[in-house]
Amino acid sequence: MNRRMTLPLAATTAAVFLAAAGLCGQDAVRPDPADPGDGVAVAPLLRAGDVKPIPADGIVREEAAKRALELGFSPAAEALLRELLDVPETSGAVKDRLVLELAGALLDQGRLADAEQALGRFSGSRTSAYHLRAGLIAAYRKQAEQARQEAAQVKMDDLPAAEKGWFRFLEGVIADLGDDIGRRDQAYDEAIKIAVSDLQRARFELERQRVRLLTGRATEQGAKALQQNMEHLQGQKTGHDFARSYAIALNLLGRKADAVAVLQRQLQSLPSEEKQTLDDMRLLLGLIAGAEDGVGRNALFGLLEQAASRESQRAALQLLARSSEDGPAREEFRAKLDQLIAAPAPHPIKEDLLVFRAQVALKEKNYGGAEEDARALLESFPGSQLKTQALGVLTGVAWELRRYRTAADRAARLRAELPPGDARAQLGVLVADAYFRAGDYRNAADAYGSAQREPPAAVRPGVLHFQQVLSEILDAQDLFDAGQPDAAQKRLADAEALLDAAAAPPGGDPVSRWEGEWNLARALQVHGRTAGALQRVTRLVNEAGAAARPPELAVRMAWLQARLAFENGAPDDAIRLVDALLARLGSGPWGALPPEFKSAVASTSVLLKAQALLKSGKSRPAAAQEGLDLLKRLRIDHHDTDAAVYSFIAEADYYYERNVIVEAQRLCTGLADAYPRSKYAPFALYEAALDAERLGQDSSYEEANRLIERLVTDYPKDELVFYARLKQGDLLRKLNQFGSAQKVYEFLTVNFAQQKAQDVLLAQLALADCHYAQAGADPSHWESALAIYERLQDLPTAPTDLRVEAGFMHGNALNRRGNTDRAQATWMLVVNSFLLDPARAAELGGKGRYWMSRILLELGDLYEREARLDQARQAYQLLLDQKLPGGMLAQRRLARFSREGAGIPVKTE
Repeated sequence: MNRRMTLPLAATTAAVFLAAAGLCGQDAVRPDPADPGDGVAVAPLLRAGDVKPIPADGIVREEAAKRALELGFSPAAEALLRELLDVPETSGAVKDRLVLELAGALLDQGRLADAEQALGRFSGSRTSAYHLRAGLIAAYRKQAEQARQEAAQVKMDDLPAAEKGWFRFLEGVIADLGDDIGRRDQAYDEAIKIAVSDLQRARFELERQRVRLLTGRATEQGAKALQQNMEHLQGQKTGHDFARSYAIALNLLGRKADAVAVLQRQLQSLPSEEKQTLDDMRLLLGLIAGAEDGVGRNALFGLLEQAASRESQRAALQLLARSSEDGPAREEFRAKLDQLIAAPAPHPIKEDLLVFRAQVALKEKNYGGAEEDARALLESFPGSQLKTQALGVLTGVAWELRRYRTAADRAARLRAELPPGDARAQLGVLVADAYFRAGDYRNAADAYGSAQREPPAAVRPGVLHFQQVLSEILDAQDLFDAGQPDAAQKRLADAEALLDAAAAPPGGDPVSRWEGEWNLARALQVHGRTAGALQRVTRLVNEAGAAARPPELAVRMAWLQARLAFENGAPDDAIRLVDALLARLGSGPWGALPPEFKSAVASTSVLLKAQALLKSGKSRPAAAQEGLDLLKRLRIDHHDTDAAVYSFIAEADYYYERNVIVEAQRLCTGLADAYPRSKYAPFALYEAALDAERLGQDSSYEEANRLIERLVTDYPKDELVFYARLKQGDLLRKLNQFGSAQKVYEFLTVNFAQQKAQDVLLAQLALADCHYAQAGADPSHWESALAIYERLQDLPTAPTDLRVEAGFMHGNALNRRGNTDRAQATWMLVVNSFLLDPARAAELGGKGRYWMSRILLELGDLYEREARLDQARQAYQLLLDQKLPGGMLAQRRLARFSREGAGIPVKTE
């Protein structure tokens, strides 16, 4: 007898292979170190940490960094990019792309030395994007020749659309350094012309002014001449132009305060009709004085509030965003955005204000506010150039709040707005991973398949292939759980086909393939196809190129082959395979593996061999003794391993199967006494309680109850607490302590309704049974029992067998109270719903068929007592026709009738 089957419902159908993939916790049935499905962290098993996760979090953060940089929040972009670069797994093309984005964020802040240092982390072949940034750094430093050399290596066609304008801008700066004014203005105009958005266009206008402040040349004599022209032409447009040039010259000469004073005087004297000149003066004042505080910040706020040019307002918005990352400055910035957005007259750049405020809300983790602003932009400005930024905000919010299905839908919308390229490819992976995390494995499998056709640099195609296989397997598990075995087997066949068709996916790696094969093998095994699993793994072990497989991978394969042989009923093959594995572990490439890994492999393999010997011992007693001796030696040679601890349970199973119950119980309690902190201690106590129960005496029931109390007291958060309490209720009923049992079931019903929704139904049925048992002494229990039975009988989400049992007990309680008409109606409803409907009849399991037989026998008895012999005969005949249990009893009752009546249709009520 296998004691694993003593736990009910969900516990006995745990998807053990999920734990091997790191997708669920410890299997509720048993944490077996010899069973890779239980996810125990001992080699050679596939542990949770061994699965290469899809870097979806990184994709979300990189998208957020790029969005922040596009909007001008360059310090926030810098922080996100540095976090991503600090991740140890970030390397190769992914690292180089992040380095380029970081250099851009630092350039935006004017931190040229830091930008150059960041660019020094670029490790690949220098691309056009690299030379563009290196050229901008040199140009801003007035290193004209270096800037020209870098620009010469840029191929404009190699640049993404968003960077083509920056190349033209670089050409303009180089021309400016060479005093080629005509070429400078032409290049700047071309940059503005090919800008990908109004925001970028405003950014070029802003940078044009900034370049004059950074790269211009000035002398005291030249400044004096500019001053004289300004004063001579005061009040005229040309005079205002000289005033701006004079302020720039003063700033270049280090006389910032004088420059600010000049601009303030000009703003005070300018008439309101000179709108564009006012815009230019305010923007220049903001650049020179700075957007952090004081007159510069006030000038930019004034420009944002009222300006002739939307480009100027967008430039001011970007400068303010860059200087409003934290503290009071951010609060002031947000307040101004609130004011402008709420104004009665729509602001000229309201869509920009909404997306900037959404970005501020994200920084403050005000996800509701960010989502509201992004939605408002999409609804009010459906054709906005900022649509992708709004969709990015919505995707990021959903991801941060773990609303993964919503994140998948939003990422798919965002992806549809982007042109082909790595950003679009990354979003394809994000869509797939969001579906996966949402538990929508069908859509996840399809999305991973699509992502493989457009793989991003950040993810190996082999990893995407593994995730697709895993999604098919998990979808199969969901279908099995939903009672759709044919569809589930189709999903497993799809997973097999994927692995067979792509034994070495392009760009993949053997580890990804192994992970897929491992999970498929476990799925096949869990669902009764151990032979198929063994066949796949054996073929994999023996295929060409297996010798070149990494040693650790080869060890894991060999171990799984042995385990599957054991579970496929071939213990001698398992012993042979384990011996071969242990022999190779001591020399060659396997012998050079880390000692901790080898120790875990050796101990787990010895345990597997001992179990195989014990199984062989059914026909060879000497083998059984050898297995018992091996278990004892395991505890000595590998005393500190999980396998050694588990050996107590393996030995207890051996004695349990031979009905040596006392020895089995002693071993289990001995484990809990010797290793109270072991992950196996709670299960050992549970097994010991079952052993005590099997002895069948009141004293042993009481002993079992004490063991269960110890389990729930010492391990209150263990997965087994629910099942232990459920068993405790059963024990109390066997001791005729129905009141105490009732309290146990009520506790389970109240406290585990969410975590154990299906298994709680068993507690509810048992609670009804307690009320039924006490109804003779206290009639108030009748109504409680009837109410629970009726509710469970009608509950669509309850398992079919449980509904049939509840239906029998419901009718039985009514019959016992003398309400035979209602009892007959209740039972006939169960027969019509679950037996005469072929689809529902196919769902009946062993327990359901037993209770259906009881219903038909009780119906026949009722009909006989009412002299409705034709209907009684029909009930008994239906039992025989459906081959339900109790056939001999039905035949004896039919034999009592003196005549054979024609079949009469079953009465429906």
